[in-house]
Amino acid sequence: MAICLAVAAAIMVSLVAISSRSLWIDEAGTAVMAMHPTLGSWWHAMAQDKTTCLQMPLYMLYTWGWTKLFGSSEWSFHLANLPWFVAGAAAFILSFPAEGRRRPIAAWLVLFCPFAWFYLDEARPYAMQVGASLLVVASLRRLAQGGSLADAQGAVQVALFLLGVIVLCGSSLLGMIWATGAIGVLLVVFSRTQLASLLQRHCWLWLAAAGPVFGFAIYYAWTLRMGARASAAATTTLASIFFVGYELLGFAGLGPGRLEMRNTGVAALHGYWLPVALYAVATAILLGAAVLPGLKQRNRRYLAIVLCCCVPPVVIFGTGGLVHFRALGRHLAPSVPPLLLLFTFGASALWSRPSGWARLAVVFFCGLSLFSCLSLRFSARHEKDNYRAAAAVARTALRNGQPVWWNAAEEGAQYYGVPVATGAATSGEALYIANPTRDSLNHLLAPGLIIASKADLYDSQMALAEYIRDQGYSPTEKFAAFVVWERKRY
Repeated sequence: MAICLAVAAAIMVSLVAISSRSLWIDEAGTAVMAMHPTLGSWWHAMAQDKTTCLQMPLYMLYTWGWTKLFGSSEWSFHLANLPWFVAGAAAFILSFPAEGRRRPIAAWLVLFCPFAWFYLDEARPYAMQVGASLLVVASLRRLAQGGSLADAQGAVQVALFLLGVIVLCGSSLLGMIWATGAIGVLLVVFSRTQLASLLQRHCWLWLAAAGPVFGFAIYYAWTLRMGARASAAATTTLASIFFVGYELLGFAGLGPGRLEMRNTGVAALHGYWLPVALYAVATAILLGAAVLPGLKQRNRRYLAIVLCCCVPPVVIFGTGGLVHFRALGRHLAPSVPPLLLLFTFGASALWSRPSGWARLAVVFFCGLSLFSCLSLRFSARHEKDNYRAAAAVARTALRNGQPVWWNAAEEGAQYYGVPVATGAATSGEALYIANPTRDSLNHLLAPGLIIASKADLYDSQMALAEYIRDQGYSPTEKFAAFVVWERKRY
């Protein structure tokens, strides 16, 4: 009965969080790959790709199969996240005893986690990673609770742990780092005797899992040799690290939209300080209630677990600084379940205290988390790049015989049916313009319409912006991350 309730609650929450919003740049890349008609053509396109799509083998294969069953609409791509989150959330909730307050608190925190809500609505592997990490955390909790590890329940928990590790490894190259951290926690949680017993009694499960893990490691080595890399458009800075914490801890829905923060940085928080400050205080109180007792007791095991959870983010941030890769909150998605575990312990400890302020902190945290979730889902300021609307304008202009320049992701045009050409555009095709020079633009036929997005990605030299100004174009429509420019007619 408890399993059915947990699964039903997770499904209902997921269906609220998931929408049919427009796909943005990265999602369009996923969609274009997934829409290949055969497995052979899919793999051929993947092998030619030098972006991170090649380094997400399990997720990309999963979405390809999903589209063959459920179609390739925005809703379908987002819905593909549901099975992973439901499995992880149910396992996390049920890892707490039915008696007492921890299970309902854990249920609220995982079901109304702002980070999970945002990435449930995105066609990328981050909800998959959250679900896999929830499986890892939940199974480690159940195994560490004692009892015989030789029974069927022990085998189920070992299988769930290994499934979580395999999914993390296959979800992305960064997932390998998190899988290593999960194995490190396993080594810390159990004594040598317990670990030896665990390995011996369930040896076939461990051996079965070793194959996929090593297979993914070899695969990633091949992708690096092929030259697949993350975008080097930006690098990891102190500001980006701040925003990672801002997103992971659940602040995102309480403040400005991501596009505004991307353009103006911390200054965008002006006008949102009150809810952000209240949530920050509540978050600090809950984390303090969870962490300080272990630190005061100088529990070495506790500290070792914390260290294992902290190493992957340090490695990712360090790598980002060295290779000019900007680490963002989504790259640390597997760290969300350990944070939820801390929040659950902290909220439970505070709720058990007789003082009213302690319970008030829990109520504020839970209420603001819910508000953050709903804001991320329904507030217009949190909309992503609106490729669907921009593509509709481009298609209409092309049907009317207007020359169009497309200064945005080519994958977005492909998914939304805008024919683009990278050389000379023929009638009915938009000309794809990316990071041009002013000289190159002067040799092109002036368009009637320019559809531009994110100048730092597609107009890094600001040549197109200068061309637009000098040639007398004016904005006629604006969508999230897009401006449509039309030439003035005299």
